[in-house]
This record gives sequence, structure tokens and C-alpha cells, in this order.
Amino acid sequence: MRTRVFLLLAALCAGANTARGLVAEDGPVIPGVSTWVAGQDLHVDARLSPGLPEDTLQRLASGLPTTVTWEMRLFVFRNLWFDSLKDDRRYAVTATYRPVTSDYAIERRLDARLLDTRVVPTRGEAAAALAKVPGLPSFTMGDHLLGKKLLVRVRCLYGSGVVLGVVPTSAETAWVRSGIFEWTATGAR
Repeated sequence: MRTRVFLLLAALCAGANTARGLVAEDGPVIPGVSTWVAGQDLHVDARLSPGLPEDTLQRLASGLPTTVTWEMRLFVFRNLWFDSLKDDRRYAVTATYRPVTSDYAIERRLDARLLDTRVVPTRGEAAAALAKVPGLPSFTMGDHLLGKKLLVRVRCLYGSGVVLGVVPTSAETAWVRSGIFEWTATGAR
């Protein structure tokens, strides 16, 4: 009996470790991350290539609310040690089909705070809105970052599921980082 319980627990743990954060080799990737500073706002731009995977597009086509979450993290770059996390953001885009008007409502949130809601007429435009971070002002640069080499890392969580009936999983891209830049009193360089 102990052996069976041990084997069951080992299988659950192995399933949780391999299923939590599935990075599909044939799934979408983020080809690059662009950043720029306007005033004290650090803008982040990223997109999925070649776009959303088929199962996410099927969910969108079924009329269910479909959410894609982009995780963005600002780090101080260090050559010989782990990078130091300074701030992180979650940008979530939800597309919902509206059958009465035959269009899609796109809701954008940054850290659970509503940025805007807009309506697009086609599923293709809804899928395009889910598959990118459109130059979003994500981080506010301050004196605590002066003179430091910085970088931004981004990944996209585009699906979820359950393994063994109880272990939650997520389908996501690998982390992709921006180029290294330095914040100065006159801006980024």
C-alpha cells in the first residue's frame, strides 16, 4: 500500500513539474522585445510569432472569453551574478465574442487595472490584439535606477489546462529579453 501511495505521489509531482509552464517546441515564440523611454515611462513592445496557437484560436472562435497574459519583468543587469528584479507587470488582454452585434470586445488590463475596452469587428483583429504588447508604457523610471544597466524580460501565457484531472498547467513561451540599456538623468541610452 505504501508503495502505491508513493508511486501515485511521485507521478503527481512529476506531472506538476513537467506540466506547470509547458513551453511547446512547435508553439509560438516571441522573436524579440523592444523597449524605449518617453519621459519617465519605459515602453515595451513584443509579439507572438507566428501568432496564437490553433487551440487558443478555437477557443476564441467558440465564443468563450479568451485571455492571453504577458508577464514583463524589469531587471538590473549583472555580468557575474543573477540579475536583480526591480519590478514586474502582468498585461492581460481578453477577447469576448458578442453575439448580438457579431463583434469582439477587447479588454486590456495592466496589473488587474483596466486600461481600456474597445470593440473590433472581426475575429482576426481580436486574435491580433491578443498576440502583441503594443508599445505599452509598462514601467516608470526613477532615481533608484539612475546609472544602472537594465533589461526587460517578457513571456506570454496563452493557454491553460489540467493534467491528471487535478494539476493545473499553462502553455507559455520562453522568456525573451530586450537589449541592455542604461537609465540616465536625460533618459535611456
